[in-house]
Formats: sequence, structure tokens, C-alpha cells
Amino acid sequence: MKRLIFISVLAITLFSISCTKDTGGNADMSTVDFIVQSSDWVEYGTAGEPGFGYAVDLDFPEITNNVIENGMVTLYMKIGESWTSVPFNYFYSDYQGGYFYSMKFNTLSIDYYESDHQTLNPGTQIFRLVIVQPR
Repeated sequence: MKRLIFISVLAITLFSISCTKDTGGNADMSTVDFIVQSSDWVEYGTAGEPGFGYAVDLDFPEITNNVIENGMVTLYMKIGESWTSVPFNYFYSDYQGGYFYSMKFNTLSIDYYESDHQTLNPGTQIFRLVIVQPR
């Protein structure tokens, strides 16, 4: 009987400890809308060969080491009146294309490619960056 009471008290204690509620929040979120102009894209690789595409590196001091190690960064691009998450791929009958991104301290990089290795400059695009900064 003592063993059953001990197990019950232990279970209640563990459940009470694991169910604490934090109403203060533990992160700050910021949203930045920005435009990448056609002239901002930099060609890389050799046309007609694998690895050919366009990229842009953007300064974002909001991307701190704390964000990289403990937070979250999400990128969206505006297509028509809708926001679509990146990476974003589209398919034509004989090839595909897409956008993807990476980040490092203070920098967001966006790449664009087409699988036929004849990638055209993606032109002016509107993006939204959402950054979750842990406290």
C-alpha cells in the first residue's frame, strides 16, 4: 500500500512540474518585407552547365547568432496577391525552376535556378522575411 501511495504522489508531482504555463512568452518575432530588383541578382556558374543560376546576398543584422542557434527564419515570396513559402519550386513540361535560401550571421542568401541550366534572371521579386528571436 505504501508503494502505491508513493507512486501516486510521484506521478502527481511529476505531472505538476511538467505542466507549468509561461504566459510571458519567450521570443520576439519581426517581419521584414523587401524587394529584390532585377539588377540585384548576380549570375553564378556557366550557362548551359549544372550549377548555373542567380543569387543575391542581403545584409540582415536581425539574423544574429542567437537566431541561427536558437531561433527561426522563414522566407516567403509574393506571387500575385498571395505569399508562398520558400523553398518554392515550379514545373514546366520539360524542366523545373525554383527559389531557395540560406542564412549566416547578418546575411540572407536567396538563389534561383532552372533545371535546364539556361536560367534567366528572375527579375524584380517581393519577399517577406519572418525572424523569431529567442529572448
